[in-house]
Order: sequence, then C-alpha cells, then structure tokens
Amino acid sequence: MFLFILYYFLSPFIFLALVIFSIFNKKIRILLFNQKKSLLNISSKLNSNKKKIIIHAASAGEYEQIKPLLKTIDRDIYFIIISCMSPTIFKSIKDDGLSDLSCYHPFDFPWSAKYFFKTISPSIYITTRHDIWPIHLYSAQNNNIKTIIINANLYSKSNRLKWYALGFSKYTFNMFDLIIVPTKRIQSIFKNSLQIDNVEIISDTRFDQVLNRKAESSILSKFEDFGRNNIIFGSVSSKDLEIISSTLIDHFSESIEENIIIVPHEVDVKLIQKIEDICKRTNFFNKVQKLSNLEDISDCKVIIVDKVGILPELYRYSKFAYIGGGFGAGVHSTIEPLVYNNIVCYGPNIDLLDEAKEMQEEECGFIVNNGFEFYDKYLEFKDLNKTKKIKKSIAKYLQHKEYSSEKIYKVIKRYA
Repeated sequence: MFLFILYYFLSPFIFLALVIFSIFNKKIRILLFNQKKSLLNISSKLNSNKKKIIIHAASAGEYEQIKPLLKTIDRDIYFIIISCMSPTIFKSIKDDGLSDLSCYHPFDFPWSAKYFFKTISPSIYITTRHDIWPIHLYSAQNNNIKTIIINANLYSKSNRLKWYALGFSKYTFNMFDLIIVPTKRIQSIFKNSLQIDNVEIISDTRFDQVLNRKAESSILSKFEDFGRNNIIFGSVSSKDLEIISSTLIDHFSESIEENIIIVPHEVDVKLIQKIEDICKRTNFFNKVQKLSNLEDISDCKVIIVDKVGILPELYRYSKFAYIGGGFGAGVHSTIEPLVYNNIVCYGPNIDLLDEAKEMQEEECGFIVNNGFEFYDKYLEFKDLNKTKKIKKSIAKYLQHKEYSSEKIYKVIKRYA
C-alpha cells in the first residue's frame, strides 16, 4: 500500500513532467488535448436510461480481442463506451459501430480519474490483459463502480512479481472486483503470488475473435487452385530457417504431394532472400514464386508470401502447420491454424503462450526441436489413423474454448 500512496501523491509532479515533455513531443501534446476534448464531446450524448459500461482497449490488438464481447452485449440494456489511447484505434472504433460512444482514456491522475467517472457515471469499468490504471481503480472503488479485468495475464517472471513491486501489485489487483483469466496457470499465480481469490477462469476472447474471423473471411482466389492440404510455415523468422532448410532440402523432394506456403513474420527483404536461397537448393527450385510475382499457380510448388495481413486466412489452405518464434523470443499465435483444423508444430520456447502449452498437453500441438522431428510429425500426419486421433483432440480442445464472450457477458450482467 505504501507504494500506491507514494504513486498517488507523486502524481502532480508526474503530470508536471508530462506537460513539460509535451512541449517537445507532439504526440503527447495531442493526446492530452484529445483526452479532455473527447470527454467534453460525449458528456451531452450519454444515455441516462441505460446502464453504462466502460471498456478500455489500449491497443489495436486488444480492441480486436474485445470485438466478440461487444457484439454479444445487449445494446438495448447497456450503453457501451470504449476508451482508448491511440487516434488510429479511436477512428476504427467509431467506424465499426460496435459501441455507443468512444473517448480517449485519461492519464492516471486523481483529478482526471475523478472527472472521467463523474462525466460517464458507469456501472462497470472493464480493462483487458495487462492494462492496469491504479488511480482509476481507486477512484472507481470510492464511487461504487464495479471493476473487472478480462483476459488477464501474468507470468511468474513478471516484474510485477519482483520484490520491489509485489506490494504495489497486490494492492492494485485487489482493487478489482473480479479478475477473469484464461488458464489455470494464471489463476494459480494470482492466488499464490498475490493472494487474490476473486479470480475466475473463462477462455480468452481471442478464440471467439479467430472463430468469427474464420466465419467472415473471404476466399483468397489466388490460392484456390493451390489446394487445401498444403504445408504452411507461418510467422517464421531467421531463427526458424533451420527447420525450413532441413525440411525442404533434406527430407522433401519433388515428389511430395503437398504444396508449401512460407509466410515470414515480417515482410523483410533480407529474410525473404534467405528463404529464396534455401528454396534454390531444393529439387523444385524452379517452382518457387513470391506471392507478389505470382501469375500462373499451376506450375508452382512453393509460394513465399511477401504480403502482410493474410496469414490467418491462409490456414484455410493448409492441413499441417509450423508456427515460428519458438526458437526465438517465443512462439507466435497457434490459435488460427488450430481453428482451421491444422496439425500444429512449433519450437520449444512456449513459456509466454499458454495455448501452446495446453495444445501440447491435449495432444493437438507438438513441440519440434529440429527439422528431423518436424519431418517425423509430417510422417504421422500421413498416417490417417493418427491424424484422425489428433483431429478429435483439436475438436475437443476448441469446444472448451469457444463462447468465452457469452460467458463474460453473463458475468457482466451479474455485476452490473
């Protein structure tokens, strides 16, 4: 509690520093202006006959993740205000029409938190994942506003659990009326490390987000003639090249039935060149094309995707996927290939992705440490009996994960 009190009483000095900094930083200056202006703009538009809910989405990713929840909430009963910190997200929120109003979330100062809640008078204040505003939580608590964090995440090695921050974290998280976490691991950290009991497990809304995107996704016409039983290397970086090299050069030959799709994590010229160099050493070197140059797909064996934003839809055209990142900072999202019923492999670094751990436990996701192990999994994929068993595991796993938005909405109605 001492650190919170210190943080609270130091806030005027932090604000003064921020104002001085804004003189030299246009982005901060505009944000300070927009925070005040947006609240003034919405004050006359608030519907007093409905229960008001504030849902804060700090980033574009968090906004995408709460979209299924926004579509679930009954707008005849609840008046939704989405707060954000970015002009880009602010525009998207207005264009999407999934809320009644939107505003910029104020910085975490006592006077701004007081004005924020006094202007809107919400029943519930909801944040997501890692986004914690201690003074806003304190202000909400003093004004009998219920507070919930959804998709909450915390790692055992988080700075929030270090000796110097532990007391502050305990006090801050205990101000939430409810913490909703997606896995037992995270629930255990909140209970054991922070001594918090008001923690419920509801699967991550990202599953609903991906399932909705799949239902709404359009066909990629260029890939229709490429078949739907391909092998895909998704979100790969330079640290994943050994897997690609070993697979394409040492194990696959021109005679393999499946085509191959390779999608770099970033459209980086040097990385794409390295992938092309690997492909030149294969038996099908003359059947490799970049998507940007693709004209005739009929004589193509490997497509290198040098375009951003289409990877989730590409899993529609594969049945066996390797997801990159597991030999670097951490494996990238494994939800999308799983939703498209792919058998999924990834490198060993899965500490930061709970679903990769769960998939491994449920035998619908598999760690590979090198190209040889990946090739062994590919051979299992060719075994129809083993494939059938894995597909059943995938269906069972997804069944437990879907409809998280409806479950969270039930919780909201309980607290509103």
